[in-house]
Amino acid sequence: MGQQNSKLSKSDIEFIGKNSNFSKQEVSTIFEEFKKYDKDGNGSFDRKEFVSFFKNKLPNYPEDNLNKLFDAFDSDKSNTIDFKELTVALSIIGKGSAEDKLKILFDIYDKDKSGVLEKKEVDEMIVLMKNVGVSLGKSPGDIELFIVKLFEKIDKDKNNLITRDEFLIEGAKSPSLLTLLGI
Repeated sequence: MGQQNSKLSKSDIEFIGKNSNFSKQEVSTIFEEFKKYDKDGNGSFDRKEFVSFFKNKLPNYPEDNLNKLFDAFDSDKSNTIDFKELTVALSIIGKGSAEDKLKILFDIYDKDKSGVLEKKEVDEMIVLMKNVGVSLGKSPGDIELFIVKLFEKIDKDKNNLITRDEFLIEGAKSPSLLTLLGI
């Protein structure tokens, strides 16, 4: 590990304090773990390091979705995630509001960035939800019925498209949505 990566600067700590829900002790613990997964010691995660780090934290989350998460949290589009970006991401996933989590999930699945989840995009989300539900011990039939009813409820205007507002408003009323999406 290089000298530059062995401790956090005051400005980093300030930024993290303003942009996350973590205490100084929690930031210190996360930083130590970050250093373990930063295999090349350059002070940031490449895609492979990021996926490895999160595989441990989100075991039911498919690798393809972890790659999408990487893209969502690479705020400066540098193809790396530095510690500040990582702590903001962890804060949203771990301690963020349901709305914050739903926004991130919507952005991950809205591949064409149309502001609407189309059938193909919803189907991808449903596959993940079924897998998580089964891993939680639910029967595939029960979980499928639940998911169908949940998406009927979310799609308020019944046009088979889910807008960002529908997803955020109705999703916030259904905590099981986040559970089934592995977050």
